[in-house]
Amino acid sequence: MNKERKYLSRSRLTDPEVGTVTTCVGKINPKLYGDGLQNLCRKTHDNLNRLSSNMADKLEPCLQYGIKHWHPSDRPKSAYSSNAYPSPPDPKQVRWHDTNIMFTDSQVLDNMKWPTKKDSTKDDESDSLNLSTGPKTTFCYICSTLEEHKRHLLQYRPKRPVSAKPRIEYVAPKPRVKQKMIEEAPNIGDHLYRVDIYTGDKVNAGTTGEVFITIKGSRDVLYRTKLSKKTSNFSFMRNTKESFFLKGPRLGNLEIITIEHEGGKRSLRWFLDRVEITDMKSGMMWVFKCQEWFDSPDSRDLIGKEKEQPIIDYDITVHTGTKSFGGTDANIYLTIYGARGQSPKIHLVDSSKGQKCFEKGSVDKFRISQRDLGELKKIRIEHDGKGVASGWHLEKITIATNAPKQTYYFLYGGFIGKDVGKGHLYREIFAKKSLPKELTTGPKTTYMVTVQTGDVKYAGTDANVFIQICGKDGRATRKIKLDDSRNNFERGAVEQYKVEAPDVGSISHIIVGHDNSGPGAGWFLDEVKIKRYILKKEASKYVKKEQDKREKKEAALRKSREESPNQRRKKRRDEDSEEEEEELRRKVTPPLYEECVFPCNQWLANDEGDGLVQMELKSASNTLHFSENSQEEKVHYTVIVHTGKVQYAGTDADVFIQIFGENGRCSRRTKLDDAKNNFEKGMEDIFELEDVNLGTLSHIVIGHDDSGPGSGWFLDDVIIRKHLTKKEIKAHVEKEKKKVREKAKAKHKQRKKRRELQESDTESEEEEEAPFRTPDYEEFHFPCNKWLDKKEDDGKIERQLKCMKKQLHYKGEASHEAPSTTYQIIVKTGKKSFAGTDANVYIQLHGKKGFETPRLPLDDEKNNSEKGQTDVFKIETVDVGPLAFVTVGHDGSGPGAGWFLDEVRVRRYIQKKEAKEYIKRGREKPLYEESVFPCNRWLSSSDDDKKIERQLKCNQRTLHYE
Repeated sequence: MNKERKYLSRSRLTDPEVGTVTTCVGKINPKLYGDGLQNLCRKTHDNLNRLSSNMADKLEPCLQYGIKHWHPSDRPKSAYSSNAYPSPPDPKQVRWHDTNIMFTDSQVLDNMKWPTKKDSTKDDESDSLNLSTGPKTTFCYICSTLEEHKRHLLQYRPKRPVSAKPRIEYVAPKPRVKQKMIEEAPNIGDHLYRVDIYTGDKVNAGTTGEVFITIKGSRDVLYRTKLSKKTSNFSFMRNTKESFFLKGPRLGNLEIITIEHEGGKRSLRWFLDRVEITDMKSGMMWVFKCQEWFDSPDSRDLIGKEKEQPIIDYDITVHTGTKSFGGTDANIYLTIYGARGQSPKIHLVDSSKGQKCFEKGSVDKFRISQRDLGELKKIRIEHDGKGVASGWHLEKITIATNAPKQTYYFLYGGFIGKDVGKGHLYREIFAKKSLPKELTTGPKTTYMVTVQTGDVKYAGTDANVFIQICGKDGRATRKIKLDDSRNNFERGAVEQYKVEAPDVGSISHIIVGHDNSGPGAGWFLDEVKIKRYILKKEASKYVKKEQDKREKKEAALRKSREESPNQRRKKRRDEDSEEEEEELRRKVTPPLYEECVFPCNQWLANDEGDGLVQMELKSASNTLHFSENSQEEKVHYTVIVHTGKVQYAGTDADVFIQIFGENGRCSRRTKLDDAKNNFEKGMEDIFELEDVNLGTLSHIVIGHDDSGPGSGWFLDDVIIRKHLTKKEIKAHVEKEKKKVREKAKAKHKQRKKRRELQESDTESEEEEEAPFRTPDYEEFHFPCNKWLDKKEDDGKIERQLKCMKKQLHYKGEASHEAPSTTYQIIVKTGKKSFAGTDANVYIQLHGKKGFETPRLPLDDEKNNSEKGQTDVFKIETVDVGPLAFVTVGHDGSGPGAGWFLDEVRVRRYIQKKEAKEYIKRGREKPLYEESVFPCNRWLSSSDDDKKIERQLKCNQRTLHYE
């Protein structure tokens, strides 16, 4: 830039046509251009008024159009579109597009006519600028600074054509969602292996020591597992085979096993011949030869070889039903399950025939060669659903083997298709070795059949219901129609029918179904009870059999009295035998009837369940009754329901529960309600129920009817206490007595070998005289920790909960069976930000033998559970033995209740009785046992997996001595 155009002044001018505008005039050195130029700013207004008509052609505007300026048109126009420049100007003459040019050139100023010094005294009106000549100026009359000019010009400058490659469009990645962390259970696996241990045929080859095995496969490892059985005096005897069933992950091809032998004496030895391991699913077998002596302790690594399996032929006959559209063009596959494993999936196709298989009413035969699967248990039949109307009506399948010669029957009698039941294209059918023979003649008896229809929506039916009763010896009645003048088989109804039919003996199973006639023929069957009245011939046989049993028992009692080694034990046996003799003196009463229960709890409908309208039900219980007035004994159940502590966890809906036993029986759906306001947040509700004896509980179904606003319910867990009957208590006491006697005999034999008969006699007498534990109730735990809400989790309002833990409780357990001890609990809080908590922290200790302490609050007068802090608590409570795991948590109270727990250490001080056991084994007396439970996770409702309670497994256990 020239020195002459160094400064800038701004003046505001008004034009009558344009209005108020801003213009800029450069200050010019008067020494170069004269004094007349100083009056330029004063005269500008008059000059612009005079030159307003041709100003647009003489001056270039700035490209910033935010300010109204002197263009002749009302709308501001750009330089390119104005009348002055219909096309882009020549940059040599006009340089307004250059951001570095703001002021006019010296060439423009030279063309201006300035007044001389002598004319300076003339009137100011004569002073003017001659702008008619010279090139167009590039002087900016709007911008006040060079920076502002550059900014305005660059902002409105036309974009140049881009010659570079186009930019790659940036695609933002998906947002990372914090996934809920789920505590995975340890990978125990459900693959079943049978381990056969063969002890050699040499002198003193057996052992009473402990044997452990580790199996390494090509895919995984089954870690060190003890080979033992439930009997107290189990040992590996000379020239014997002992079989063990182990569950583990899928190991693949077995390569190496490690056998470890440990015993109390160093002189204890064991001669192992070989080990055979069978994969129960695939049937593959591996042999690991040893033929060596094991010392104590000792271990061996054995390399195995796969054993070849014999190949046999299976003749398969498939019967397709005769119903409309019963055939199929889909591909049929079969899998056979036997005692020695299972076959691969077999495609049933016969290319030798010139016609299609599996047509309506056809019988198709196939022969396949497979390794010997042993006794057949079940089959899995399936198809791929290809073709038009691929549904297939399967009547039955028979499989015949030649070695040994046996025929197995697999009865079905229903459709398999996408539009049947749940839409599954497979069925699993169990094997039968023989078909029942229908009896038309022979002695008849009375059957009292009680049918209970389920209490679910649309459970009733108007179809014709029938039943067929089958006995254990292969006899069966004809199909008997169940009907009378009433409106039968309505929802929740219990109906009884009296039937006269041939006697089939003790009942094994029944076949119940309907003809699927009428609209809505589906039927939900709860259970069937049958009373079979016993004929005189069968009753007399029962009496004679019982009398023979009693005679044998009396002879055994007399013999035991004579062989009693000392007076004290003899006196005790006499007392027991007197009680047994009183029972034996009672007269044998012949039975009146046999009551059998057949649980179902399933749909018999084309569009529900498996799509079957008839079903085979096996007997869950067979009970003999000796009088007509005898009724089934009711059992008392205590149901404890814990509602969660999360927000809005409670519900006002109607809650129901149904309990299922391992014998297949189930209770009725019972509404859980009392006078209180139940199922509120964090509440424990207790209900007392009376129902049939279900035996050992397997699972429950619990839910609500979704009635009322905000009916969602967060269920923590359910605990059911089943109070034992007198019969169950007596059976348990007898079982405990038998165990104690077996232990006493085993100890007596061991001490007799050591020639310490006096000590062994006194100790065994003390153990026999010790009082037996009397059971009170059995407790079953059903954890849930989920929502029963249509808007939460998976949207279910009814859930099936499996029993995860069961424990037997005894009368007076707290005072007699649970001695107390001292625990020192060391809790270490992590060092993360906001790791501490002011909530109420608790812990529960769980022992290896199933015992557990109540919830123990971890609190004292100090400020506990702060960031990076280690808190020590000393608590005295019941001794649960060696610890397996602990449950630690807090109640989530207070602001910022989240807690980051590092680890928990528990020191259990050893009591005198337990310390004596260590001394007897030749070990030093321990002071306490320290167990470590690592956590390193949040217990918070807003962090990690949002759990405020965790179960921590023991990672390390150490004995500390004085």
